[in-house]
Amino acid sequence: MLKLLIAILIFVATLLLVNFKPKRIPIGYSALIGGALTLILGISNIHDVVLVFDIVWDATFTFVAIIIMTLILDEAGFFDYIAYKILGLGNRLGKAFVLLLLLDAVVSALFANDGAALVMTPIATSIISRSSIDERSKIVFMTGIGFVADTASLPFIISNLVNIIDATYFDVSFLLYAEYMIFPFIISVIISVILYYFLLVRKTDKNQELPSFQPTINDQLLVKLGFPFIAILVVAYFLTSFAKIPVAMVAIPAATLLGIIAKRRKKIDIYKVVREAPWQIVLFSLGMYIVVFGMGKQGVTNFLASTDSTLFSLPSPFNVIMEGLLFAFTAAFMNNLPSVMINSLAINSTHSTNHFLLALVNVISNDIGPKFTPIGSLATLLWIYSLERKHGVKIPLRIYVYLGLITTPIVLVATILSLWILFL
Repeated sequence: MLKLLIAILIFVATLLLVNFKPKRIPIGYSALIGGALTLILGISNIHDVVLVFDIVWDATFTFVAIIIMTLILDEAGFFDYIAYKILGLGNRLGKAFVLLLLLDAVVSALFANDGAALVMTPIATSIISRSSIDERSKIVFMTGIGFVADTASLPFIISNLVNIIDATYFDVSFLLYAEYMIFPFIISVIISVILYYFLLVRKTDKNQELPSFQPTINDQLLVKLGFPFIAILVVAYFLTSFAKIPVAMVAIPAATLLGIIAKRRKKIDIYKVVREAPWQIVLFSLGMYIVVFGMGKQGVTNFLASTDSTLFSLPSPFNVIMEGLLFAFTAAFMNNLPSVMINSLAINSTHSTNHFLLALVNVISNDIGPKFTPIGSLATLLWIYSLERKHGVKIPLRIYVYLGLITTPIVLVATILSLWILFL
């Protein structure tokens, strides 16, 4: 019991360090401090560290590689060019908002939720800063961009770090994962876009004309290579999944190749791109998973497994909905990365005959569930901070939570039900 209490205290302290960053301690170092304390106090051991590294290395290095590719294409002007073309289809507020959200969803699917937030935020703020829409509409506009970046990060293993961790733990191939998650992705995007469209136009003129958006193109060749590069990359993910080749073994060479091309072109600062890559997430994943693994060993996993088994015994589809809500609330108040980790351990310990369904519900809930609160994911915290510091758009906590409470449950339940239908 004492070890369980110590493990929980270390976990809470680590989360506080990660979320509030005293003395601006990077998130990776904060998680490593928690991991080190877990080892020193005997909650975990060296064998656990080796096991944890085996679980998280593919996820974290894939994620870093994807963000590097995103940064290179963004610096080249690829996403600016796409936004320019899309807004050329309609510059009225309502239509432009829908088109931007759909672009946001595609970028999230292919370049992860963090990549989508990274790319779409400056594009969206550039548009609204030169428009005459009121402050409330600006907040809804930007919150919609952030919301869809997360709720659309479902279809592929590479679309979210959560997906990679869960799929790696349960040994789900890229192809099998996509087969079951593309339909829930479509449902999630459609409902998210509809909800935020009506939230925006409820008190704003949807026919209001937006100013023209001028793209910044730094490397024409890389912009032209963008589409074929993405197509080849997605095909490579599918083909290598048959041989069960780790996703990182595709993503890392792809990022390296794109980086070599960019360096030889000398149109963008490739060293700046590498510096801005989220290297801290590698340390964070290792440290936090050690903390969570240790907490799980002391009884938390068994408690959650027992709860999962009880909920899954309910009549269908209420069982998967209740499981999803449980996973979502742990993500919203615990942060989605430790949440997907501890819930994966718990699912694996249940007596359920359908670990695969629960694993996918775990993904959906930890991708969408964090939108209940701003602390639900690191990406959201960094996005809110960046919005205020770099772009001058402040989203009050009460408004963020209000929007999250009226949209997240609808999208979450509908998406879980769309997955459940596939298992009938």
